[in-house]
Amino acid sequence: MRLASKSLLVAAALLVGCAHEPATPPATPVAPASFSSAGPAATAGWLEKFQDPALVALVARARAGSPDLAIVRARQREADAVLVAAGGALQPTLSAQAGIEASRISLDTGRIPYAAAVPRRTDVAGLGVKASWELDFWGRKAAAISAAESDAKASAASVAQADLALTAEVARVWFAVRGAREQVACLESEFAARYREMEIIQRSVAGGLLPTDPLSSAKLAAAQAKVDEGLGRRRLAAAENALRALIGATPGEALPTAAQTATMPAFGAGLPSELLQRRPDVRAAALRFDAAVSREGAALADFYPSVTLNGQAGWQADPASRVGRGSSAFWGLAPSVDLPLFDGSRREANLEVTRARLAGAAAEWQKVVLNAFREVEDALADLRELELQEKLTQQVHVAVQERLQNAEARQRAGVAPEAEVIVARRDEALARRTLSMVVWERRQAAVRLAAATGG
Repeated sequence: MRLASKSLLVAAALLVGCAHEPATPPATPVAPASFSSAGPAATAGWLEKFQDPALVALVARARAGSPDLAIVRARQREADAVLVAAGGALQPTLSAQAGIEASRISLDTGRIPYAAAVPRRTDVAGLGVKASWELDFWGRKAAAISAAESDAKASAASVAQADLALTAEVARVWFAVRGAREQVACLESEFAARYREMEIIQRSVAGGLLPTDPLSSAKLAAAQAKVDEGLGRRRLAAAENALRALIGATPGEALPTAAQTATMPAFGAGLPSELLQRRPDVRAAALRFDAAVSREGAALADFYPSVTLNGQAGWQADPASRVGRGSSAFWGLAPSVDLPLFDGSRREANLEVTRARLAGAAAEWQKVVLNAFREVEDALADLRELELQEKLTQQVHVAVQERLQNAEARQRAGVAPEAEVIVARRDEALARRTLSMVVWERRQAAVRLAAATGG
């Protein structure tokens, strides 16, 4: 009968645990066979491919003082410490104990007769160790360690992602600053040409050679050019302020200048299967999902009984001088089994919490993967179109430059009026501004592709 009771108890414990099955894993997003454009992806040194020393210095400064990087690095330290603490849960705990207890018995209670040979005062000293060890039969602690390990790795991947995002943002904003500077220079030239054109028409109208209608149009065009110049300066100021915030510079601090145009690197997208390994945010999302799976395992193991070994040993004696003798030694061993019977649905609720978080981690991982594919294809589409636009605008700019040179030569020869040269200069500034816009947008698209492929 006693053996049957033990068997029923063990069977009940196993049924409690087996009543909860692991959650179904999510479907893996299907990766495309290839991207729309072939080519090797950017390597770790992709930033130097632009051959812009000022950009490299700006990124180094941003990395040194970025609050975002400091936040994720602090979280990584926290995750590493949590992993160490989780690993310690598998080991037995051991503590040393020392103490002394002094007491004196009252003779006025009537419990002890005056003639009894019982000492009224006792001084008991003790010295020993106490140990406790919960045996991880069902893998609950091992699952918690696995979850903490995945969290620590995910935190490290998040640091890498934050560093990549910061690098890409500094590069993008720096190229926006360089483009805005060129835009302002072109807009100044356009306004100067428009204003000079207005002056020429104004003299012609004053001399009676032209009606007033062309003068009104010229004044409107000059005013619009001045407004465009002001807008360009505002865009430049906004870009410079954004860059100062990224690198931790004070407002108004002078930013570096660059003389030559940044080289256009030939970045590709690589293979879609490689993308999932290269991007830190994808790795982080996958590791967070692994951590959620481990936590579900720990929650399932919590339904099984826990077995703990408790023990203590040492010396205890009165008087204290006898502590350490063989006669004062003692020890005790007390194994215990904790079988969950009723806890107000706490374990059920905890399991539901872990499964809800597991579902969220799975959806987050799928979202990050799909977003990674989208970002790569968006950058590839931008690069294709911007490469074509740069070629076309380059051809237009060359043609307009030749027209300006011819007009200036004709003016020096005395066969072309100044108005013809002014119009050619205005068109050359417009063509140069259009080319500059495309050139720097293309470099920004290359930065986005490098970041989208994991850098």
